[in-house]
Amino acid sequence: MIFHGKLPILAASLSLVTIAYADAHAGLFYQEPAAPEEMKASVHIDFINVTKLDPASLYQSQHEQVFGSDSKTLSTKDKQNAVKEAFVFAWEGYKKYSWGYDENRPVSNSYSNPRNGWGATIVDALDTLYIMGLSEDFAEATDFVASIDWAHPPTSSHVQLFETIIRYVGGLLSAYDLSYNPVFVDRAVALADRLLPAFNSSTGIPYQYIDITTGTPLTGGPSVLAEIGTVQLELFRLSDITGDQKYREAGQKVIDFFDTQIKPEKKGLYPMFIDPETGRFESTAISWGGMGDSFYEYLAKSYVYSGYRDDQKRRMFVDTVRSTIEHMIVSPKDHPDIKLLAELNGDKKRHVMDELACFVPGTFLLAADTIPELHDIVGIASELLESCVLAWTSTKTGIAPEIFGWVDPKTGEFPVPKSDRTIELADKYGVFPVVDSYILRPETLESIFYFYRYTKDEKYRDMGWKIFESIQLHCRANSGYTGIRYVDSISPEWDDRQESFFFAETLKYLYLLFDDSNVLPLDEWVFNTEAHPLRIQK
Repeated sequence: MIFHGKLPILAASLSLVTIAYADAHAGLFYQEPAAPEEMKASVHIDFINVTKLDPASLYQSQHEQVFGSDSKTLSTKDKQNAVKEAFVFAWEGYKKYSWGYDENRPVSNSYSNPRNGWGATIVDALDTLYIMGLSEDFAEATDFVASIDWAHPPTSSHVQLFETIIRYVGGLLSAYDLSYNPVFVDRAVALADRLLPAFNSSTGIPYQYIDITTGTPLTGGPSVLAEIGTVQLELFRLSDITGDQKYREAGQKVIDFFDTQIKPEKKGLYPMFIDPETGRFESTAISWGGMGDSFYEYLAKSYVYSGYRDDQKRRMFVDTVRSTIEHMIVSPKDHPDIKLLAELNGDKKRHVMDELACFVPGTFLLAADTIPELHDIVGIASELLESCVLAWTSTKTGIAPEIFGWVDPKTGEFPVPKSDRTIELADKYGVFPVVDSYILRPETLESIFYFYRYTKDEKYRDMGWKIFESIQLHCRANSGYTGIRYVDSISPEWDDRQESFFFAETLKYLYLLFDDSNVLPLDEWVFNTEAHPLRIQK
């Protein structure tokens, strides 16, 4: 049994070596800023100046001295510095080739605008820049944010509510909570006010898209479970910062509808598509992967954000966990030690799991630490994490596929056509790729971060380091990091796409994994689904 703030600490250490790179890019420079009443327009932090070296030479030195070395000979600081170098390399590539656009294409050294052209990478990276102590870059990014015109996107005026709130609003609020620079609140309010009409349905369930120029929701299609339930943290935080409760009311109305108006067949588990006008579900599919995932995540994290006082979110998440364990957790045929999350369609299971769902072990552990009724789920959380890591270590690249599957324990059926390789992987590891691409996803690393924070067991740092090495080897491109196709090939293909969440999540969780100062303690901060830390309500 574990209790909040009192999980067992398992001490371990790594041997120390000195590398030239560590001196060039020292580790974490974060320090607590001044209190809100002392706010000024400038950034409240004493940054240590970081010498900017050529990323290519940094990589050559770092690759030879770090990745050519035995992991056990490296200090934790060496590893943290290597993660920081990866961030600097990708950030410099973005600045050189794609500044002001949403994403850099790191193979072709060109840009793309999939997030309305507001500079998604800049906003998503704000808090990571701050945490890593990159003061000049943070100041430059702050100036850019101040100039964004939300009303007239450079691309389409049709804005996806969910992605805009978690990346843009979440990134701005986190930057404010770290720096107390009021410009971030001003920009968050200006954006959120334009998004609120998306909630103007008869049920209060928001529409998926809104025309941000006219303020008109785009009606006619279903809303997605994960999207309507993954705006609450940001809206709650914005209300608490500004004192304007309209944001909280919009987010809370969604949860109240699910709590009082919906009686699901499996308590606490909801289908993935819902009509925002009628409140009726338009599918029977249930998943902790894409389109379902973060609805459940935010039940747990909204409870944590409330200072552990929100009994509604606690009760709902407990129901979700109990039903998940009863109906969705399975073991592959001949591998009873492996635990995975199947998808449901009615009473039928589909034996596949998204890498996206690998955030679940970390969220379960967070809940086990903070919700007394869930103290008993630590074991299943640990088993789920070990199984997620298998999805990485089982492929030829050491990188997890977007979706992996396993053999039905009852029928022996494969969820995809069998091949010699899938049979081999199923026999040896229990899992095999179903969709064999990787888009720089962070979810397994997210769970590894939580497990290390709560246990201090060095094996979790070892897990994270191996994943980082694989990303370095296979995803590092000309001016950043690219997703890949064919993760189970010795020659994967680059997809020339660098999502903004690589800066917001993947590298942040890796950096914090190798931090010894306990920056952003989990009883004071809660991470949104885009890894933007928000201050817990007092």
